[in-house]
Amino acid sequence: MLVDNCKVDIENAILAFSTLGIKANLHFAKNGLEAWNMLQGNHRVSPTPKILLIDINQEGINGISLIDKIRRHNDLKSILVFVITDTDNEKNKSDALNLNIAGYLRKPNDSDKNIDFFSILNNYWNIIEYSSEKK
Repeated sequence: MLVDNCKVDIENAILAFSTLGIKANLHFAKNGLEAWNMLQGNHRVSPTPKILLIDINQEGINGISLIDKIRRHNDLKSILVFVITDTDNEKNKSDALNLNIAGYLRKPNDSDKNIDFFSILNNYWNIIEYSSEKK
């Protein structure tokens, strides 16, 4: 799931997934409330995403709060959360890292770097093992 309110970033993610042949389902939410509804609310997606990419520095997303809710929820706390950002915000970085995120990454700023960015993430996602057990 990608949580980002920037249409260009969403289009770039779709293009990267297509170019790289990534077959995973990609769900989009424009803010934290929409993401939460897709994870646990009225518009829940199934299966629950195993990976969440979130731009916590975009206005209206309230990413730290979303990550905190996910970490406190028994059925969601194992989601791998990657924070993506195009700004320097040390408080957000510290807060996110303290919530046990999988990584804090700089958003790519052009299409070639975007492909590389998602290629590296895809390689990582393909080598890690997921539990089918709920904890």
